[in-house]
Amino acid sequence: MGKWRLICVIALVTPLVQSGATAWAESARSLVARGNSAYANGKFEEAKKLYEEAASVDPKASEIQYDLGNARYKLNDLEGAAAAYQQAADQGGSPELLSRSKFNLGNTAFRRGEAVEAKDSKAALQAFEESVSHFRAAFDLDNNFAAAGRNLEVSKRRVQKVQEELKKQQQAEQEAKRQQEEMAKELEKMADEQQSMAEKSREQAKQEQADPQAKQEQLGKQQALNQKTKEMSQKMGSSQEKQEAGQALEQAAEKQQEAKERLEADKPDEAAKAQDEAATKMRQAKESLEKKDAGQEQATEQDAGKGREADKQAEQGKKQEDQQSAKPEEAEQGGASDESVGSEKDKPVNQTAEDLLNEEKQNALRRQSQNRTGAEPVDKDW
Repeated sequence: MGKWRLICVIALVTPLVQSGATAWAESARSLVARGNSAYANGKFEEAKKLYEEAASVDPKASEIQYDLGNARYKLNDLEGAAAAYQQAADQGGSPELLSRSKFNLGNTAFRRGEAVEAKDSKAALQAFEESVSHFRAAFDLDNNFAAAGRNLEVSKRRVQKVQEELKKQQQAEQEAKRQQEEMAKELEKMADEQQSMAEKSREQAKQEQADPQAKQEQLGKQQALNQKTKEMSQKMGSSQEKQEAGQALEQAAEKQQEAKERLEADKPDEAAKAQDEAATKMRQAKESLEKKDAGQEQATEQDAGKGREADKQAEQGKKQEDQQSAKPEEAEQGGASDESVGSEKDKPVNQTAEDLLNEEKQNALRRQSQNRTGAEPVDKDW
């Protein structure tokens, strides 16, 4: 299926006003009217205060809560907006008001997901799944609510995108963990090898006459191990544990160099001491890599995140259009506009917007016929 880019269309229409079912006190009605005027003129802070005052006069009026949610939404108070929309939905009212409240709950959840996606993919996934649930509820209440159907599809695709990113992140973390475990095993072998060299140096120190061939063999092995230690030190990453391991390996390399110099000076007893210290530093490096605390897991995730960020920057120009594809339409006071969005080239090659809406209508009828409750798993609907 091709990419479907939705263009955000914001329609300002008259606020919902209950004309008969709910009898508002005159003061509340007057406050709402003033709030509507302020809202229409872009004075959202003033409108919010007037709606809040009206809500204190008539706390059971769901329409006031809906308008309050809109004002808070405009002020980017997403938590406050969601609370007002949820109260409007819980307090009942017309089916239209309930559907619009659910729709706008979907928008607030979607925006919360966008706000945290770069930092916390799991929290973003939860928010996008919540938006799917709300948009579906809005569409189930009103199958002719075209914007709800479109936003539902947009949210599903965003859920799928984040799920794929989380899967890649998990794979990257598992690979980093595997590499770290392999490095720890290699360090253990290197420490054992260094300890064995120290034992041989002590044996040489006990001999009355030095063995030139044994000396050269010992020097060659020490030089090779020193080079390997330096290379291992350079492989360490930026996490706290790897930084600690890298510092220990640098100190080990210094002791190895000292041991080499002592061997060349025919001082095997001093060389053995330096070799013991080098082996101890290697084991310290290994222990650092084997840490399993929360700090290590966080650092591993940060390393993976840096890699993903670099990939995103490299592909930013290529994927700019795709990043704009998951922008839902917003319903403000009075509901969403009926205007069409996007052009034919923005829609899937083999599936038009109308096809998607018809498909979701069939899904809604199926859910009703089977008496299902709660949100269905998102990944089964596309």
